[in-house]
Amino acid sequence: MRSRYSAYALGNIDYLLQTTLPAQQSGLDREAIRTWSLQSTWLGLEVEAVELPAGQPEHAFVTFSARWHDASGAHAHRERSAFVRHAGRWYFIDPTVPLQVGRNDPCPCGNGLKFKKCCADALRQTSQALEG
Repeated sequence: MRSRYSAYALGNIDYLLQTTLPAQQSGLDREAIRTWSLQSTWLGLEVEAVELPAGQPEHAFVTFSARWHDASGAHAHRERSAFVRHAGRWYFIDPTVPLQVGRNDPCPCGNGLKFKKCCADALRQTSQALEG
């Protein structure tokens, strides 16, 4: 999570795309991400919790708060993000980019399991924005 926040602060859009679940990368709006990244002053990240449930494939949940300032003022965003580890690399599962996959289809993370046995639960447990 810290590396993705740093990428937003530094305008490293390639890194943000590369660390998103490959099946979702084509659904990301590169120019919107670039604009938001570069037109914001990034004020801080607080990682509130990290959860590493047991099991394979590896999933993780990170609850965080990020602060930034842009032309419309100061903002804060709190989120519980889901990640999956595949081939030695962690990928962000973006809840704003729909996955075109059925429960019994191969999981788009590439771990070789059915979606329902892999990332479906992680995606269900993720809330893009949290109250508070």
